[in-house]
Amino acid sequence: LREQEGVLLAQLDRARGELAQERRAYVSSVSERKSLLDTLIAEIEKKRDQPMVEFLMSSSPRCFPLSCEAAKAPIPEPVSPALQRTVKNLSETSQLVVDAVAKFKAGTRPVFLCCALVKVTLDPETASPYLMLSKDRKTVRLGDGEQNLPDSPKRFTGSPSVLGSRG
Repeated sequence: LREQEGVLLAQLDRARGELAQERRAYVSSVSERKSLLDTLIAEIEKKRDQPMVEFLMSSSPRCFPLSCEAAKAPIPEPVSPALQRTVKNLSETSQLVVDAVAKFKAGTRPVFLCCALVKVTLDPETASPYLMLSKDRKTVRLGDGEQNLPDSPKRFTGSPSVLGSRG
């Protein structure tokens, strides 16, 4: 668990660092554009008190085209669904590991509510990518890593879980 916790925390830190770097670059870009807009506003406010004819002649589109183009706000690139899933998975898994380590350190063992063995059929559409289901869908084990599975809205993404039904 400690090794898994270390790996997951390192992945989470790496993802946070990448997101922070992208955020800093975006904030810098927006700050530059804000500065350009502030300059344009100051120029227009200076010319506001001029007679109307002089104002219209001096503030025609020919005077500021480059400044106006440069001041357009950038449209942020959408975050890819894969990156969103990765961050969500890392966050959920990290929390599970932290909770498991805390329980382990406290010496508490999980309480099982089930008191009888029941035959089940596992649902592969809900299986976490960290789990390996048998071909007959009767048994499950923790895999060596995350499998590349088709997206499914039913799939558990953060916790190593799978739904099953009697039989």
